[in-house]
This record gives sequence, C-alpha cells and structure tokens, in this order.
Amino acid sequence: MKIINSLVLTGVSVLSLTAATAHAQASADQASVVEDRYQSGDLAPTNEIIVSARRRAESVQDVPQTVNVVTAEQVDKLNLRSFTDIQNVVPGLQLQSSSAFSNQATVRGIAFAPEASGNNPSVEFYLNDAPISSAFLFQTTFDFGQLELQRGPQGTLRGRASPSGAIAVTTRRPDLTEIGGYINGTYSSIDARKLEGALNLPLVPDVLAVRLAGVVDRNDASRVRTVAEDLYPDLVDGGAYRRSEGWRGSVRFEPVNWASLDVMYQRLHSKGHRFEQVISESLINPAAPASTAPLIGAFDRRAIDEQGSYDRQDQEVFIVNGEVRFAGQKLNYVGSWNDQDNGIIASQDNANFFSSPRVNVVRRSAGDPTGFDPVCQNEVKSQFATFTTGAYNQCTHSMSERRSHELRLSSDERIGGIFDYVIGGFYDHNENPSNLTVETPVLLNPNAVPANVLTVARVAILRRGEATEKSVFGNLTAHLLDDRLEISGGLRYIDYKSDSLPTLQSSATGSVTCAEYANLRCNALGVGVEEDENATIYTGSISYRVTPDIMVYALTGSSWRPGPRVVGNFSTVQSEREQSFLNLPPERSKSYEVGVKTSFHGGRGRFNLSAFYQDFENYPFRGPPIFYISTNESNGVAARSVATFNFVSPVPVEVKGVEAEASYQIMDRWSLGLNASYADGRIKNGTIACNDLNGDGIPDLSPGTPTLAQLQAAVGPGQTISQCSGIDRRATQAPKFSANVQSEYAFDVSGNTDGFVRGLYSFFGKTQNDPDNTLDNVDAYGLLNLYAGIRDKNGAWELAFFGKNVTREREILSVGNTLVTTTVRSITSAGAVTSPYRQINVTAPREFGVNLRVAFGSR
Repeated sequence: MKIINSLVLTGVSVLSLTAATAHAQASADQASVVEDRYQSGDLAPTNEIIVSARRRAESVQDVPQTVNVVTAEQVDKLNLRSFTDIQNVVPGLQLQSSSAFSNQATVRGIAFAPEASGNNPSVEFYLNDAPISSAFLFQTTFDFGQLELQRGPQGTLRGRASPSGAIAVTTRRPDLTEIGGYINGTYSSIDARKLEGALNLPLVPDVLAVRLAGVVDRNDASRVRTVAEDLYPDLVDGGAYRRSEGWRGSVRFEPVNWASLDVMYQRLHSKGHRFEQVISESLINPAAPASTAPLIGAFDRRAIDEQGSYDRQDQEVFIVNGEVRFAGQKLNYVGSWNDQDNGIIASQDNANFFSSPRVNVVRRSAGDPTGFDPVCQNEVKSQFATFTTGAYNQCTHSMSERRSHELRLSSDERIGGIFDYVIGGFYDHNENPSNLTVETPVLLNPNAVPANVLTVARVAILRRGEATEKSVFGNLTAHLLDDRLEISGGLRYIDYKSDSLPTLQSSATGSVTCAEYANLRCNALGVGVEEDENATIYTGSISYRVTPDIMVYALTGSSWRPGPRVVGNFSTVQSEREQSFLNLPPERSKSYEVGVKTSFHGGRGRFNLSAFYQDFENYPFRGPPIFYISTNESNGVAARSVATFNFVSPVPVEVKGVEAEASYQIMDRWSLGLNASYADGRIKNGTIACNDLNGDGIPDLSPGTPTLAQLQAAVGPGQTISQCSGIDRRATQAPKFSANVQSEYAFDVSGNTDGFVRGLYSFFGKTQNDPDNTLDNVDAYGLLNLYAGIRDKNGAWELAFFGKNVTREREILSVGNTLVTTTVRSITSAGAVTSPYRQINVTAPREFGVNLRVAFGSR
C-alpha cells in the first residue's frame, strides 16, 4: 500500500511541474451534449453510462474509481418499488429501513449507523447534488432519474467527507422541447400497490419547462402481525403497513445557451405500523427447554407485543441548481432547504408482560391525553386514529431543519489543453430538536396476579442540538500523453462545530433547565456538549489508458468524521467507562484502490475489476444490545435496574476487498450483466462494550438476563457496564460476498410489439453476524426474480408480470442475542421479565404481481 500511496502522491506532485505538450481537446459542443443527456436522463446507448462522480458528465469507464450505476430504466424493468430494493442490483450495498428514525446502509464492510454517527454517516446521500438525510430517500421512490454509488472516501469534490462512499440520486428533470408524461402502476399478491406518474410541459419551448410528479404507495411492510389480534380484534391494529404519498414540482429555465437554472420542490408524507417479529426459543436454540407458551415459527411472521410501534414522517425539500458558463469556465451553485417532522410511538412492553389478566392496565384511546407530554401527544399520538392499545410507551417527536449551500468554479474547457480544475466552498447547517417521553409502570407486587399498577414513572427529555460545517475544496487534473495519462489530486479543509443542550421536562412541574438539576445529572445526559473540530482530507489518483479500451488506475484518499454523541441511553447516573461508549473521539481513515476498466467487442462488452484496502482509527462500532445498570428517578427517588442498550465503541478497523462488474450485449436483443463484491471489515485489537458476567474479559456467548446483583458483581465497584479488550472480529453483519446476475431477451410479437423475458438473481454469502451469538449465523442464499411481458417497440407502453423470490427462499437473517424482555419496576426493586421468544428478521415472502406503464412524448 505504501507503493500505491507514493506512486499516486508523486504523480499528483507532477501537476505543479507539468507544462507538457497539449493533447487533442474534447470540444465544448460535445461536452454540452453529454451534459444535456445526463441531466435529462436520456442515457440511451446500451453500454454507455454517463455519471457525474467528478462533478462533470463523463462515461463511467473514464472515471478512475469504482462507481456503480442504477438507471431509471433498471428501476422500471426490475420493479424496484422501494429504495431498499436497490441493494439487490448493487452487490456490497446493504440497505435497511425499520422506521422514520432508523435507516442503515453498509458499503465496503462499514455500516451507516446514523444513530451512532450523529449528523455524519459513513455513507453520504445526495439528491440532485445537494446533501440530504437518508430518510428523504428510504420511504419511497418516484420519477427516478439515476443513482450513482461512488465507493471509497468521498468529499474533496462533493459535499461532505464520507469514509465508505456516497450515494448520489437524481430525479427526472424537465424537458425543454416536448410535452410528455407517464403513468406507472403496480399491484402484487402481498397487497402492495403503487401508482406514480409525471407530466412534462414546455411553457416556453427551449427556454422554460415544468415537470410535475406524484406517487401513492401502499404496502404491508414486513407483513408481521401480532398474536393478540385474535384476543382483542376490536382493539388491536393487528398488521404492519407503510403508507406514503408525495409530489414533486421541477422547473428548468435556460434563457441563453450559457446559463441555466433548475428548481425542485418536493413534499412527502409517510406513516407506518410495525412489529418486532419473534421465534420461540425452543425452535431455534437446541439447548432451550420445552416451553408451555404458544409456539411461533420463523415464517409465521408473528409478534407477541400487542401494540408494536407507530411512526409518521413529513418531509419538505427545496433544491436549486444554477449554472453559468463564461470564458471557458463554469460557475455552479447548489442550495438546499429541507425539513423533517418525525414522530414515533413504540411499546416498551416487548415481552407483553402488561397484558390482561396479569396486570390491571386501563386501555387508552387515541384521544386520551394522559401519559404523554403535550408536544408528543399533539404531534405524534393524534396522527394515529387506530392507536387504541394500552401498553406503556416511548414517545418521540423529532424535527430536522437543514440548510446547505455550495458554490464552485470549474473549467469548462481545459486550461492550456491540459488542466481541469474545480474549486469551491461549502456550508451545511442542521438543527435537530427532539422531545422524548418514556413511561415505566410502577407495580405494587410484580409477582402477584394481578400485579396492580400504582403509578407510571415518566422520564421526559427535550433535546436541542445543532451542527454547522464549513469547508473549502479544490481539485486539479492533468491530461497528458494525448489523453492516455491522467493525474489528479484534491484537498478539502473542514471546519465543524456542534452544540447540544437538552432540557429536562417533568410532568409534575413542567419544563426545567439543567441548571436546576445536579451537575452530575446534566453531564450524564450529555448536556452542553460542544465540539469545535477541523480537519483536512485528500484524494489522489493516477490512470493510464493502455489502449483505447483498457485503462488501469491507482487511487488513494482520506476521510474524517467528528466523534458521535450517542443518543438513547437516559440513565441519570453514568460511569466514566459508560460515558466512553457514548461520547467518542473523531474518526480518521485512509484508503487505497487499484483497478482496471475495459471495453471490448466494439463497446458491446465491459469488464471492470478493483481491489481496495482501508484503515480506520476510532471507527464508531455499534454492536448488539449490552446489559448495563440504569438509574432513573421518580418523584425524587432513584431506582437502579438492569437495562440494555446498543453502546458505541471507538475501535481500529481494517477493510479489504475486491469488486467486479461485467456486461455484454450477446445479441442485439439479448443482454447479460454480472456484478460481484467482497469486503471484509475487521476490528483489530479493539476495546468494546460487552456482556462479561463471568469476568474473564471475553464477551459472553448468548448470555441470559442477569439480576441487578449479578450485574453489579460483574461490572465492578463504581462501574455500570463491562468492557472487553483485544477484540479481533468483523465490524459489520453484512455478508462478505454478494453478487447478482441480470439478463433480458426480447423478441418480435408483431410489427409494433415486442415480447420479453428478464431475470435477476441476487446471491448473498454466508455470514456470522454477531460473533457473541451462536444462534445468529446465516447460510448463503439467493433470491430469484423473473419478469415477462409485452411492450411497444417505441416505449409507449409496457405490460409486465413478475415474480419475486419465486423459489420461495426462506432464511433467518438475524436472531436477537437475548430473549425478548420487558423492564418491570416495583416500589422496592426493578428488574426485567423475560419471554420465551427471540426477535428475528427473515427474507421477504414470495410475491407475484403485474405492472403497467403508459407513456407519451418526452416521458
């Protein structure tokens, strides 16, 4: 790796010394044509893929970096209805969405973990070049343009530093010349219904156009239902669902051929209901005793919690892209304003302890204001008319107000026929206030039947925080030896500031400031945490075109992220060790990549191969839930209990892997594509939060729930949590290897009609998941999707029938490391009630459906 680093950085230094012979310069007219095709989404040639990875439109085969592309055509052909479906066509990318607050992406063996990483994820997301929260993309997709996954450290050219990659999404933009539009509808056997469409109107031909798009998306999400719907059919909203609707308006204004303005406004509302799926312990753990509780199998898709969690999300985003060309230069502005308003009500009774007849719980209706602070009640609970169960809850209302601006100047024509440059400045400001209320029933005697509820202890926290990032950046590229040799280097200087100041709220006394509480209580909650950090990151690359169809390259880069302040542990007494897993130092990383990109058979085929290595310091590793001693107060009395939390550990990580992609147009109407990825991310000699009840310094395998006395003895005097050192294990639960194969064959049906068959097979290699959970290993598996139908030769319509997971592949993808529990508190003690079930996630069910798309004009 030192050789690669030295080669690249030496090559970059040549930039300042080179005034070599000029090469044949690409014309500005050609560049403009490519740019227009990229902006409109008209990427028609089968094997020509245009990307903007280096902030200019160019063929993906000319970019010395691994870039995967998903086009609008692929999204339509493969019926990729949700954003998470994209992982099936991009190997090595894992996307998971469980609620408005939990969206995860894993690239190159490193997880996204937004709740661990605060405002700086390992994978940055962009919409029409503007940085954006993943939540804006994960709910649903519509009027899709193109997605680019740029692997490895990013940031010297685009937005913010991100160590693992960037996902840049574009929407379809208005066509200035032709009226057009489309309607696209899907219905499937699992009651998934989606209708989207768009209308394009040139108001002033070649000068001004608008595009209106909308979507209505209904599905049953995970399809998990509660067993309680049979007991309380009138009270329980028994099934999972996701409901989304949104619209987008876009305007393109091009008054002269050297200036343009694109404006986009989008609103999206989404809400859902979900349950945590469980399996009987005796069905998955050979050592478990037989249970008298009802058996629940892996693919029964059942939960024991009566209520589940309800979430809703309102999004609003406004993005402006402006461009002016002059004297061979190009000035661009990208501005965004995006707001989120999210709410979630999640049951705290995971083990379903508080159910009749064991506890005399009075069931509440949606209009009953008791139990929640007014903000949560008005902004969250009232959104769900079906919320009628009586479990005790955690209610969260959060908002995000984000503003970003980027101004960059770049070369539109090469300077001296040799140099391209980009320089600019970036500003990003995010405010994310949140209100949270946690309810815990206090029982007279938890062992009695019924165990009378004396009162409900409520911890209410109002959290206020903001972060501002300012940066300047520059990149210089030299094209030498008649365009065969390219040397490029870039820098970004980052100034990052953040400030968080929660306020505690008491249901009895109203809002109070932290100054009125003991300093220990305020500090334990992370109050008044301020960060003022700065860093410089770099990239450097060198590429050489051996022949017109073969390019080899080497790439190096660095990245930086501020240390996260982890939210979710609200214990009022936290030891220094516990704090070390909640407030982490900044992360730094370095990456190296070598690769080859080839085209063959007159451009009908393409084969790309790359290998990479990346080294992290203080990577925020978020493992499975860990037992710790939690302290909460009710009416001035502190109570300690055993609780669980996903703590975050700053650890050294090494990642290495290989990526490959190939495509070939076998015949004019038969295409084949293959993509594969291998990434192994490992913690190297790290210290992590762990379960270590026997005190041997090694994480326990599948530990049972300890009593408070057992946990106190294990963690030691003055401590609240155990830690284990010398850890060498995987840094993520994503499979090391994944691949997919896509193919389509078309044939004549009549003069104007084609028939087609196509297929997608996605393969996921075996993985260990949680090393401390012997029940959590996953075997290799594959998902086969098949499509067949007819279409107009000119693309005016298409009718397709599809089957997803047609072989009915059934695999348990994850198993909880402990039994499902409910925290229980009495007037004298606190503890946990354990159920005979574990949480699991499984593969999606088999699905059959039909899709109809009708389009006209510019579409």
